[in-house]
This record gives sequence, structure tokens and C-alpha cells, in this order.
Amino acid sequence: MFWNQQVETLPRTDMATWQNHKLNKVIERVYEKSLLYSRRMEDRDLQPEKIKGVEDLVKLPFTTRQDLADNYPYGMLTMPVSGVAYIHSNQSSKTTLTSMSYTNNDLVMWTELMSRLLVAGGVNQTSVFQVAMNGRSCPESFGLYNGARQLNATVLPITGEEGIKQAKVLQDFGVTGVFTTPEYMLKLSQEMREKGMEPAELPLQTIFCNIQPGGEMVCEKIQKEYQVQVVEIYGMDDIFGMGIGGECHYLDGLHLQEDCFYPEIIEPLSGEALPVGERGELVLTSLTLEAMPLIRYRTGIQGYLDDGECPCGRTLIRFKKG
Repeated sequence: MFWNQQVETLPRTDMATWQNHKLNKVIERVYEKSLLYSRRMEDRDLQPEKIKGVEDLVKLPFTTRQDLADNYPYGMLTMPVSGVAYIHSNQSSKTTLTSMSYTNNDLVMWTELMSRLLVAGGVNQTSVFQVAMNGRSCPESFGLYNGARQLNATVLPITGEEGIKQAKVLQDFGVTGVFTTPEYMLKLSQEMREKGMEPAELPLQTIFCNIQPGGEMVCEKIQKEYQVQVVEIYGMDDIFGMGIGGECHYLDGLHLQEDCFYPEIIEPLSGEALPVGERGELVLTSLTLEAMPLIRYRTGIQGYLDDGECPCGRTLIRFKKG
């Protein structure tokens, strides 16, 4: 696995070589070890040798959230349960359960991906970082906590404190970076103002939020309240807790971690693959996951890919919503 700047500034031709190599490996794995994918490939008379590179992905069918639900909890594993180190489940509706399983190597990769996103948002060894979430612990908490630790940042326990208690934690410990939901931060600012406190007086330097519909307007509101940069990061419970992509400080699209997730844009109705720059639905293929690699997973997120240069110097392709 590469690390931070080394992979994030990789020339496009080298990235393509890496993606083709990893795709060949993952296709061999699911063909041999996944009942779902082996059946689907056989139905299409597809053997691993017929998938020579990412350009051949269009020959393969999509994977959906329903596939994960139908094969819950262990039906999509490519190894015995004894080889799994960590599992998280996700109840996407009152009746639908999905889960994702990880090997120890998957967890190492998860930590690295999260640390890259935190670096892009300004976290380093001088930072004090915390995950602040209401309700039950979510998958991204696990990866973010370990990613910040890998950067040698000072890390506080994951918390879901209410109102002024959370503000006091941020103030007392000099928290400079926090990951949370937009709703949590907006509620916190409201409660602080009711107590005669100014959110902008907190020591925060960066607020990380998970992407949401209409996220730009919400982020602008949070930024106005706290007077700090709001950085969006992206992950999905189904395919990965977090770490698929994130913004740099230029806030001009999500840098996708394409050494681990190969992105496509498709026309949502026909399923036709679209070229870079055209708007459609984001589809991801996991290139490095061991326990549950997913092929052509339909995310439901709408936007387009931008392979132009970013002023930050990262060469990773960017996904822009809308």
C-alpha cells in the first residue's frame, strides 16, 4: 500500500496500471470464492481472464444494497468467518439489514485511508482531534479514531455529549479538529448562543462532516457559525465505513481514493457507462478489500468525475456532486 502524498500525487498512467493489477486480483478472488459473483459471471460466460482491466468492468453486472441484504450476514464473504477481524451491521430500514466484514489487512487499509483524508483537511501531529456523534457509534467513528491516532494527533474519546457539555470539552481540551454530523454542529451552535457563548470562540480549526444532500448550503451555514473550514468526507456503511473520498482545503470536489475504489459514472436508468465530465450515478468497485470485495456497487449518489488538476497537487480524480 502506498502512503499519503506518494499515492495522492501518483501520475495518472501509474494509477491506471495499479488499478488494472488490483482489479485482476479481486476478480480472481470473487470468481473463486464468492457464490454470488461466480454465478453471475458464469451466467455471462465470463472467466477472470476475460476481464483484463478496468475498461472491461462494463461486462460485469452491478451490485446493489439489495444484494447485501439478500446475502446478510455472511453470504458475500470470500473466506471463512474465522478470517474476519471486524464486522459492522447497518439497518437501512425497519426491515432491511446489511453488514460489512473486514480482515486485519482491511482494517489497516481503512486506517490509512482515513488518515489521508484527515491530512487533506489539515490534521497533523500538533492537532487535537475528536469524533463527536449523537446516538449509537457509527462505522466512520472507528476508522477516524484510528486514522487520527496513526497521524500521532492527540485523540479524545469518541463522544456524544449534549450541548454545553460538548462545547466545554472542545474548549477545555483545545480540540482543533472534529468529525461530526452537520445537524449536531448546528444544534450545538444554537445551544451555545442560548447560553451567551460564541461558537467562533472555540479552538476549532477544521470541522469534518459526512456528505449529505444539499450539503453545500449546510456547510456554509456551519462555516458561518464557527468561522472555520468545513470539510466533507464520504463513505458508505455498505461498502466501507468511511474513507472513499474527501475534500482538500480548496473544497473543489471529493478526491476519490481510487487506488482502493475504482469509480465509474453511469446513466441511472440504462446503466450505460458515461465518460469523465458527464453527470450520472457513482458506481464503485473495491480493489483491495479481502473479506467482502464489492464489484460495481451502485451508490445512488449523483454527480460527475473531474480529472483536471487540483491546486493542492493531488492527482486523484475528483467527484463533484449535483
